[in-house]
Amino acid sequence: MHSTRRLCIDGLSDLGVRRRNNEDAWWAGQLGGEHRFMDPGSDPLRLPSETGAPPILLLVSDGVGGANAGEVASQMAVTLISAELTRAPAALARPESAPQAIHLALQVADEAIKRKATEPEFEGMGATLSLLCFVGIETAYWGQAGDSRVYVCRRGELRQISRDHSPVGRLRQEGRITEEEARRHPQRNQIDQSLGDPIKPFQPDVGAVQLRPGDVFLVCSDGLSDGLFDREIKQLLAGVRSAGDVRPAVQQLVARAKEASGRDNITAVVALVENTDGETAGAKRGPSRKLAHL
Repeated sequence: MHSTRRLCIDGLSDLGVRRRNNEDAWWAGQLGGEHRFMDPGSDPLRLPSETGAPPILLLVSDGVGGANAGEVASQMAVTLISAELTRAPAALARPESAPQAIHLALQVADEAIKRKATEPEFEGMGATLSLLCFVGIETAYWGQAGDSRVYVCRRGELRQISRDHSPVGRLRQEGRITEEEARRHPQRNQIDQSLGDPIKPFQPDVGAVQLRPGDVFLVCSDGLSDGLFDREIKQLLAGVRSAGDVRPAVQQLVARAKEASGRDNITAVVALVENTDGETAGAKRGPSRKLAHL
């Protein structure tokens, strides 16, 4: 039987309580089709995710560099990457070429931001980037540069898919410090990968995760993960079981992060993997897999 799935997607961004402008940017939708850019619209998107359908892309970018420069860099990142991947549907459809297509799109954005940053008014700007690209009914590819994040909540259990490109992030991922200690670490604001960095070689991560019906994915800026502990994110995402739960979850994620911290801009994009052929949510499938980092 031919299986079809649908993704229910919603996103939201907030200034926080200290910033005067929003340096976060997000983009979500079907490549070459219906999408949202920094505007959630009146209703969440519900898009088909099946073999032969255009890939569905989620992007969150957090600008660095201050003033208007960070805002320019983050918007450049999401618009350039979505445009590049729109031109690569055949490459994204093949497991052997999809990771390289994503890597190339990130490189194109990195080089464009570097060129723009040579102009005096944009000097020093850059952006983090977290990406999730759904291809067919079984696989999503992810890309990462910086400390924005990609999570999945499966059967009520939360897992961070992406790896933070930061000294503190590595300490936590290696189990050398706790999440609470990471919040207080003197280097907590340092990152060592970003689009537009003129000094460090650009080395983003790219990988893949297998999809299961009922999965809830979150792509977010560090303003959200700075405000909420993983256990709080888990609690909110575990409550998403139907399309009607997606928008309230997005709103609560942003609102609670703003209340708890609000020091930075806050952005969340959530996608629920709905099933439309009667397959039970959480049904057993093969184990999650990751592709080698490029």
